[in-house]
Amino acid sequence: MDAVVIGGGPAGLAAGMHLSRAGYSALLVERRSFGGQARRLERIENYPGFPHGVSGARLMGLWLEQARRWGLAVRLDEAVSLARGADRIFSVRLKKGGALHARSVLWCAGAGFRRLGVPGESRLLGKGVWNTCDEAPSCAGLEVAVVGAGEAAAQQAASIARKACRVYLISRTGRLKTHRLLLERLSRSGVVRIPGFRVSGLLGRRRLEAVELTPSSGREEVKKLKVDALFTLIGKEPVRVPAAWRRKPAGFFEAGDAAAGIFRQVAVAGGDGIRAAMRAVRYLEGL
Repeated sequence: MDAVVIGGGPAGLAAGMHLSRAGYSALLVERRSFGGQARRLERIENYPGFPHGVSGARLMGLWLEQARRWGLAVRLDEAVSLARGADRIFSVRLKKGGALHARSVLWCAGAGFRRLGVPGESRLLGKGVWNTCDEAPSCAGLEVAVVGAGEAAAQQAASIARKACRVYLISRTGRLKTHRLLLERLSRSGVVRIPGFRVSGLLGRRRLEAVELTPSSGREEVKKLKVDALFTLIGKEPVRVPAAWRRKPAGFFEAGDAAAGIFRQVAVAGGDGIRAAMRAVRYLEGL
């Protein structure tokens, strides 16, 4: 095999499509669902070619269809270790058993959501504490809090506000790191902003019942906010390579959110995946 692509989000799908179209044998391994986190987006408005926007599910479905059309093989599994032998062949061991062997590896494993790291979080994950709406039951008629100051937090808060009874947006500072259009939508959504506070604890026995808020200024005053659900969107961390490589060997390429880029957009990840595939093609041609 010429290449194993690890990760089936925008970067991985674009990389696999380019490699297959260039005539190389490639297999894409994705641990959850093809399309990655982009597939869960309700509407993508800044991807060229869709004047009225497009759902993440539809866009990623088209990408997968195109990649398969060019011959990309796909598999639902998880890479648990990577190694490169003296013969310059990579070995990718899979969680479900077995291993893949290829002349190159493209690491497009994306990025995971950061945790708050506060008391009660681990116990209440999936019991009122989530990252994205598609993971959670309906929020219709509920009191909901979203924590974060970026575009993802603002967008999700505005979206949830269409169905929830009340939505709070909690941020450490008063300034949201998002574009003007989204700020205007947020201001019209009815979302109640709580700036200058951080979530310091989660309360509830079997399910989330309230969040503890501590002022970012360091004052000791603690507030309790009763909510039925909490969505944490405080940033992402790249999924690291499961290997003890100090220096990445020849034939290994990274792309998309896994490459620690700060511009996390579908179009950017797709272009980065194609760029990594082009580098892989040049490498394979030189072998």
